[in-house]
Amino acid sequence: MKIKTKFIISLMLLIVLPAISTILITSNVLSDNLDFIDFFDSYYDIFNNFSELSYEFEDFIEPYINSPEYFLTDDFMTVVADEFSSAFIRIEVYENNQLARTTYTDKIVFNNVFEEWIYNREINLLPNEQYSLKHLHFDRLNNGPIDLKLTVDSGRLEIAYRVFERVFLLLYALFNIVILSIILSWISNPIKRSIRRLTYTTNEIRKGNLNAELEYNENDDFEGLAESIESMRQSLKRSVQKQQVLEIEKKELIANFSHDLRTPITSIRGYVQGLRDGVARTEAMQQEYLDTIAAKTDMLESLVNDLSEMAKYDQQGIQLKLQLINLRNFLFDCVDELQRDVKKAGGVLYLHYIIKDTYIYADPEKLMRVFINIIENAIKYRGTDPIEIVILANRDDDGVLINISDNGIGVPEDAIDRIFDRFYRSDKSRNLNIKGSGIGLSICREIIELHGGRMTAYSNKSKGLTLSIRIKAYKSDKVQPY
Repeated sequence: MKIKTKFIISLMLLIVLPAISTILITSNVLSDNLDFIDFFDSYYDIFNNFSELSYEFEDFIEPYINSPEYFLTDDFMTVVADEFSSAFIRIEVYENNQLARTTYTDKIVFNNVFEEWIYNREINLLPNEQYSLKHLHFDRLNNGPIDLKLTVDSGRLEIAYRVFERVFLLLYALFNIVILSIILSWISNPIKRSIRRLTYTTNEIRKGNLNAELEYNENDDFEGLAESIESMRQSLKRSVQKQQVLEIEKKELIANFSHDLRTPITSIRGYVQGLRDGVARTEAMQQEYLDTIAAKTDMLESLVNDLSEMAKYDQQGIQLKLQLINLRNFLFDCVDELQRDVKKAGGVLYLHYIIKDTYIYADPEKLMRVFINIIENAIKYRGTDPIEIVILANRDDDGVLINISDNGIGVPEDAIDRIFDRFYRSDKSRNLNIKGSGIGLSICREIIELHGGRMTAYSNKSKGLTLSIRIKAYKSDKVQPY
């Protein structure tokens, strides 16, 4: 629940609940349940029921009105004291206008120290006054009159009111404190729990523990912050993982390029030294030495170019210039561009386009780079048989599927998943007669994925390797294609 909603509900409760508590405390609903405070309970019984008390007293006296002498007996005083026992009520019997009997006593039984403390504190400050609730007069023939009075001790009644007042304020304060505590806990506990959870996760992230997943299922104001923290954690984790991969690749790069550079440099140095020492004495031998040096220099140039290209992609990323192109025309252009290299290597390149004209939204230059890399790999890793490369284009519900198959040396099954890794080369000895640094296919896959497609590889049943490219087809053909 949102904090704002909780505050609105809390404000309503702080208004409604104290009002309800006031009604309950100041009503007879609670008076019978508070008889552990004698003054408090008695105050209700007397103050709220004066008329009823008067009628009860009159009904009690009714059987004895024809024998008023009974009111002067000890038996009457015992019965009436039991029937109307209260610290506030006095039953007084007057004979010939003189007080003869009374139920009044200075001794009061207190139920608790609180009552006694207030009574002793207030009793001397109040006048000792009574007022009559009921006055019954009886004349006798031979003797003087008898008067029976039901009176209320106003001083003690005032003390009872003050007890009630303090009890009310105390209960009212306690009730509001309890309600306020509950409301504050209701508001603050979820906030503290959320802050603790967020603090724990951020501290773990600060310590470098990026696996501390933040599971936050509270529907409150911190939900957006929790989502941001979790997104930050995942982003940092991906960044660290990427950095770790780059560090590994960097180490592999240094090791691989050190190995690849050392061999041609050593060879060049040897042939140059041979020319200096006059080992190549004939013109034919000198030409052979120079051709070898030139070939090794080409290898070095190829390695440096690969390194430069990789650095450029790492710094700038692959930027696509997308446009709508006709896939059939594009593939025919690819075949025309690559056919010469394949023929030069003694092979043949086939294109099987078995679908109608289809359009794709792509960067033709980058896509051409993908096909060039794949065909060059097929030429480099050819087998003993003449090279045969087949490009098959088809379409299904997911889009366009392009398979490029060759009959080369292929890739071992346990290495299929690694050929798209940077710097990976299937020839473990890193034969320098096969040019390349092992980054071509990794860049190809990245280009395809930037187009929203995917690129996979699998070994052919006979020999060679098939690289499969799946890319989305453009549904509308109402614009000018490439």
